[in-house]
Amino acid sequence: MEAAFAELPLALFTTLAPAGAGAFVALACVFFATSFSSEQLKKIDRMTLVPLVVVLVGFLCSFFHLASPLNAVGVFSGVGSSPLSNEILVGSVFVVVAIVYTVVALTGKLQGAARKGFAALVAVLAVVFAGFTGAAYMMDTIASWSSPLLPFEIVGFSLVGGAALAALALCLAGCAGEALGRQGKNVLLIVGGVGALLGVFAAGAQIGGVASLSNAVVSGADLVAEALPLLIAGIVCVLAGAGTLFVVCLGKGSVPLAGLAVVLALVGIFCLRLAFYATQLSVGLAC
Repeated sequence: MEAAFAELPLALFTTLAPAGAGAFVALACVFFATSFSSEQLKKIDRMTLVPLVVVLVGFLCSFFHLASPLNAVGVFSGVGSSPLSNEILVGSVFVVVAIVYTVVALTGKLQGAARKGFAALVAVLAVVFAGFTGAAYMMDTIASWSSPLLPFEIVGFSLVGGAALAALALCLAGCAGEALGRQGKNVLLIVGGVGALLGVFAAGAQIGGVASLSNAVVSGADLVAEALPLLIAGIVCVLAGAGTLFVVCLGKGSVPLAGLAVVLALVGIFCLRLAFYATQLSVGLAC
């Protein structure tokens, strides 16, 4: 379990940044499914600052993993050959485009097709960023992380956490009730539901697979047994967050319920990320 808490900054980063990015995916889908008035769009755009701040806080957490903040520039030196450098590059592009989108939206200059097109671009970059975040951990030297499930896991977390954050933003803007409409609510439920199932399945399968591994020092089964409480808590919270999101979409969209959905989803994702780091098993000592 020490390995999990040693990676606490990265656990926070991989929880918050993809979830915040996923909110842009959910909001883009809502814009395609629902027509809002200009006044409603202004309120939604102001609340888009909520997921953007979550993304930025996530990136800020990642800096605490570096021995020195000055080393941050060096991560770009391996672009094209290093999965980590690729992740940071894609993440940086997403952040810049998301900031530009939010600023332009706040000026009131995004209308109609322009809004949908720009929102779609940010959404695509968000999914790519989440996928690259998972792929950054696929390395042959750590047997427990060498799994093609990792990108799907982070994308799933991004969608379920993002759908909850989008619902909160819409509730805060007063646009989660009748204004959202049946199609908009269905879109949020689909994004959140697919994300929850994808994230939980991928995380459970990847961590469960560690049980069959071992090296000269530790057994994968022992690592999984130690991380089991985190795994169970994470799965329960993520599914509870998705369930709360369902209640939000069925009702009038209350801020407290949407906030609860966000808390449950993020706590669940965080627990699953800690379980992931707790089951780190290197091949350096021979499997």
